[in-house]
Amino acid sequence: MKKSVYDSENFFELYQKLRANPISLNNIVEMPTMLSLLPELQGRKLLDLGCGTGEHLRLYLQGGAAQVVGMDLSAAMLAQAEKNLAQFRPHFALYQSPMEQLSELPEQNFDIITSSFAFHYISDFPKLLADIKAKLKANGTLVFSQEHPIVTAYQGGERWEKNEKKEQVAYRLNYYRDEGERDRSWFKQPFKTYHRTLATIINNIIAAGGEIEQIAEPMLAQQPEWQAEFKDLQHRPVLLFVRAKFG
Repeated sequence: MKKSVYDSENFFELYQKLRANPISLNNIVEMPTMLSLLPELQGRKLLDLGCGTGEHLRLYLQGGAAQVVGMDLSAAMLAQAEKNLAQFRPHFALYQSPMEQLSELPEQNFDIITSSFAFHYISDFPKLLADIKAKLKANGTLVFSQEHPIVTAYQGGERWEKNEKKEQVAYRLNYYRDEGERDRSWFKQPFKTYHRTLATIINNIIAAGGEIEQIAEPMLAQQPEWQAEFKDLQHRPVLLFVRAKFG
């Protein structure tokens, strides 16, 4: 099994400190948008791909889900998820596995499959979508967020054009059309992500039998109280959200 960057020495601890900040992209932008796109949860069975420490699973159970399942590659993430979800036993199950092995998951017939901040780590997106469709009930729903293609396009050089005051005025997209692997680093740990254009992402979903129901690119336009905190969102969306139904 491949190793998660989150299981590298000290990496998970650094990540936990970052997530402890209540004013974060995850808390202010990602999670509220994800929850707004979900269908009715009452009595439903959900799978969360790349479930991390189980924060979304906890919210699904609090929202009335009957059973939730989480998959994640990181042992450290899942150990924390076990603690975070302890009060909900036996209504959850956790599996340590990469998303690329979704077809091997023993559970199936999910009403809803979700994923947050994770699909940009997947090299073979069409295969993942085929596996997702096979795990969903008829007319099941997929809701996911990933780094926006505007962000994943970066391959080198300066990300931003700045004025004489060093203020960000434009985000550079000179590698947008060049799809494929990207070398990244976070907390001094190297890892890989994959860039696909928006058209490729949407067309892959359609080719897999998905019907696009909603797309979101949150930029806090209706939330001026956060615009000074997240200045980048004045220029471009950080995240892409898609909700699709599979017949």
